[in-house]
Amino acid sequence: MNRKIDISSKISNLNGIGPKYLKIFEKIGINSILDLLLYFPRSYNDYRKIKNIIDLKPDEEVTIKGEVILSGLIKSRRKIYEVQINDGTSNFKIIWFNPIYGYLKDNFKIGSHIILSGKVLKSKNSKIYQMINPSPDKYLIFDSEENIENFANISPTYPLTKGLSQNKIKNLIQDLLRNFSFSSLDILSEDILTEQNILQLSEAIKEIHIPDKNSNLVDMESSFSIYKSKAHKSIIFFEFLILCLGLKIINSNNPKSNKKHKSKLVNSMVDQIKEKIPFSLTKSQNDVIKEIYHDMESDNQMNRLLQGDVGSGKTIIGLMAMAYSYDNNYQSCMIAPTEILADQHYYYLKKYIPHEELALLKSSLSLKDKEIIINNIKSGKVKFIVGTHSLFQPKIIYKNLGLIVIDEQHRFGVEQRKLMIDKGFDPHILTMTATPIPRTLSSIFFSNFDISILKNINCKKQKIVTEVVDKKNYKDLIDSVYNEISAGRQVFFLCPLINKSENDEFLDLVDVNTLYNYFKTTKLSEFNFEIVHGELSSEKKEKIMDEFRKGNIDFLISTTVIEVGVDIPNASIMIIHNPERFGLSQLHQLRGRVGRGNYKSHCYLVVDNKKLNEKSLERIDIFSETNDGFELSEVDLSIRGPGAFYGAGSQQSGNYLSLNMADIKRDLEILKDAKNCCDKIEKYDFFKKNYDQILENINILWGKSINLKKIL
Repeated sequence: MNRKIDISSKISNLNGIGPKYLKIFEKIGINSILDLLLYFPRSYNDYRKIKNIIDLKPDEEVTIKGEVILSGLIKSRRKIYEVQINDGTSNFKIIWFNPIYGYLKDNFKIGSHIILSGKVLKSKNSKIYQMINPSPDKYLIFDSEENIENFANISPTYPLTKGLSQNKIKNLIQDLLRNFSFSSLDILSEDILTEQNILQLSEAIKEIHIPDKNSNLVDMESSFSIYKSKAHKSIIFFEFLILCLGLKIINSNNPKSNKKHKSKLVNSMVDQIKEKIPFSLTKSQNDVIKEIYHDMESDNQMNRLLQGDVGSGKTIIGLMAMAYSYDNNYQSCMIAPTEILADQHYYYLKKYIPHEELALLKSSLSLKDKEIIINNIKSGKVKFIVGTHSLFQPKIIYKNLGLIVIDEQHRFGVEQRKLMIDKGFDPHILTMTATPIPRTLSSIFFSNFDISILKNINCKKQKIVTEVVDKKNYKDLIDSVYNEISAGRQVFFLCPLINKSENDEFLDLVDVNTLYNYFKTTKLSEFNFEIVHGELSSEKKEKIMDEFRKGNIDFLISTTVIEVGVDIPNASIMIIHNPERFGLSQLHQLRGRVGRGNYKSHCYLVVDNKKLNEKSLERIDIFSETNDGFELSEVDLSIRGPGAFYGAGSQQSGNYLSLNMADIKRDLEILKDAKNCCDKIEKYDFFKKNYDQILENINILWGKSINLKKIL
């Protein structure tokens, strides 16, 4: 192995990495030595206690070893591959149904030795114990028994891709760690190591990849287990600390942009709209409007995040901000993530502002109509622009864009938002969300925003009663729906799928098309109903929603395309099928589609009590008893993680910040520790002495994602 290796070296410097493996590793994001070191195990197998085959008992989880004495296909109606091993005490079978023949034949050769973990079974027709369909992470194959003995320890299991084996990646990482020192990563000083009870990074990385035989087995799914592992806690703490420091440094180096224009209160359009509003604004709404106007009057660019629960009246605040921009001779635009929501905003704004100065730009328009609107935007003829992603396009040129209102901000990726913000000359930014952001995350990821919260609901006319209904009582629910529609109300039926899938996992889920056909056989067939989902054309969706708005459609069968932006005051019932498939915050959004008029409203959650596990039932009970979106967001964070709240980069869910080991859902307590440490970072020796090294680590580990923080 080449001895000139550091964390920035390419993995091509390692022995055994030729062109073939370079391509394989590139596919999973491993290009440098640091990438390889930070490619952490997803689980661990405990191979320390190997049991003799002769001592096995049915249904126990064990680790065994042995030499392969038979390997091949069994003659049968079904494809079955069988391997038999012997450990000197007895024989043992390993069976694969519908096997990948070439892989098994090439790997399980007679005379090779294996170590295997899993559940022991015993069939009625055989006296020999066996395991069925073990996954590749449950066994390891060696050329000799001597290698097996050396491997009788805690064994890490890594995520794999085609062409990469557990043995290959383990050998690479372990050889690297045994032969080289990577102390350049060890920037933390003793005071912080002692206070947090953690290890230096290089020591933690080695312990994670090569666990000590005497250490506890780490369960990667358990917060408690992770927190008890000093090595794992150290890496996670370091990742979170670097993230928090990165955000802190970027914020301090990038104050709000100094504007090239400054607004003054003129109050012409603002006063006209106030006179037209058919209700009195709440104190909370007026307070937020004052905050926004104060921002727009200052010398700095506004960067404000408005959080408001479903139906709290955020749209009117967005309109008032746009009117204020208009009164100062600037254009403003309101961006929505879907055409349904853009249509809703357009119809809403149309009630209050001159039609000739309002435009709706979306992809479903004809080329001729688009061209007219684009020219009117460029000339400044239109002052209020509503649209979807169409507003990001390079060919859209604004004459003097002064304000951008971004609705449901978490549904846009960072790059998308940046494209919009780059339009105009440092326009004011008002982002709005009805998905309340948990306080824990807000203090970290939105520290560069001024945050406004609507504390009471004005537009919501009726409290929504939420009830859980077992599917066996579905016909009674249909009777209630029939009565409600007969009384002149409208109803939503919400499904998680458009069509049935061949995937067994989805067989028990309700889909839009099946429900549509079912209602044709019930007494609901006498009403007008339609289906709406994401695969319909924009024109078709728009037509259906317009007919529903007008009351010409009695009930809709829909997917989550109606999650936001649908304001139907006459709708009084929302029925959600398979609510266990949705997060609490998403359920809250869906529930918010009703209760907007003067009629008593209900949200029914249709479940199959026989098939739901205890955890799912608990979540549904929490939702049915809670109408506070902020409270639900905190619960949702603890259950599902942060993916639902942010759209960093193009990735909208999952490990959205490309964390190597840290998981905000699982490791929330460690995140809090890191944030507290970051807040008082100036007191630690390592920050005083290693500031340049900290910046280098931030750049290496986070790069572009931190630089986009300003528009998260």
